[in-house]
Amino acid sequence: MSRKNYRSLTLPEGLYKKLKKYVERSNGSYVSVSEVVREALRDYLKNTS
Repeated sequence: MSRKNYRSLTLPEGLYKKLKKYVERSNGSYVSVSEVVREALRDYLKNTS
């Protein structure tokens, strides 16, 4: 997928730091904050639609 098919979001610093710690404690289940956010948003949208 080309970069033009992406958009960026801004997170508050505190939330980003919490997510980064979550990634670090995930033992390799997640490799980035972006991956966690992407999965969480997909789950949220799936469960609210």
